[in-house]
Amino acid sequence: MARPSDVAHDPRANTLTITWPDGFQSVYPAAYLRAWCPCAGCQGHGIRVAYREAPATTRIADLWEVGAYALGIKFADGHDAGIYTWSWLRSIAYESPPVGRKLGAFESGLYSGPVEAVG
Repeated sequence: MARPSDVAHDPRANTLTITWPDGFQSVYPAAYLRAWCPCAGCQGHGIRVAYREAPATTRIADLWEVGAYALGIKFADGHDAGIYTWSWLRSIAYESPPVGRKLGAFESGLYSGPVEAVG
């Protein structure tokens, strides 16, 4: 997965916006990112990564690049163990298939579960 051309955190809107080299722009609410935390503490050590509801009040406290392949996110609740690879962020983006807010699980990279329309 190519590196984004831009990453912008908007504390007022409580979102992270990623602009991808192909022109797509993905907007992620902080709670959505926290709900999809890929760390072993949140997900265990298996091949399944599931959406785990996070409070709507979840906020991003800090961001940093991890090598050239990922983003580290520290949430205001102190959680900072997830490494959000560029490919993972693209997978959970609303505009990635299946289009919409993904609320199920990925297993071996394949998504299954409900998708909520956004608009």
